Amino acid sequence: MSKLENMTVNGGNNQFGDNNTQNNVTNNNHHHHNNALGSNGDEVIPLAIGVVAGLAALIWWFFSHIDQVYYYLNIVTLSSAALSAAALIIIIGRGVTEKEDIFRFLGSTLFALGLLGLAMLSREHAPNDVVQLSQQTKFMEFWRGLTEHRKDLVVSNFVAAITIALSGFIAHLASLRQFSYSLSSPNGIGFWFGLYKAMGVFKMRVCLVVISILSGVVWAALTGKLPGINA
Repeated sequence: MSKLENMTVNGGNNQFGDNNTQNNVTNNNHHHHNNALGSNGDEVIPLAIGVVAGLAALIWWFFSHIDQVYYYLNIVTLSSAALSAAALIIIIGRGVTEKEDIFRFLGSTLFALGLLGLAMLSREHAPNDVVQLSQQTKFMEFWRGLTEHRKDLVVSNFVAAITIALSGFIAHLASLRQFSYSLSSPNGIGFWFGLYKAMGVFKMRVCLVVISILSGVVWAALTGKLPGINA
């Protein structure tokens, strides 16, 4: 009888035991898998509660410091055109001005003025009684003192402010790309040329589309077109 036949017979004699071993391993794996799912589920719920509580506290802080927040937000929106203006001055000084450079500067200025207008409009839409409530109460008392309609207004105004800030950040990146272009070497080497190439996604026309979409979100938030938290 060959060695291969011996191995087959031994496997046959131990088949019942092998199946038991395999079943035990399978059952153990299934048991541990279920435990893992349960553990993950137990972790997700407290995490979600923590995120919601943190967001609610942030909104309360936002309203209790709303004038300071919008003061800095106005600076952010206006300053987004500063680098673009500096870029245009540098390009004019180097004597290599093209009409596209002027268009980029005008686009950056349009971004800045448009976002500033949205920021001022957003501040006006913040109910004064809600602002006063946030400044006179703590976190939990603030939310308990709001009606369902007021809660929707609070969240909408917060979303509008965050979206304006994001738009301002994108506008700054677009201006930074223009600034790096103005300082780039004609030979296509150096830090500023590398930065200019790396920021290709922040072309002015691309940022125009993105900021226009975000501005639409701001307008929808301020006019009550976004889904409410109590919808």
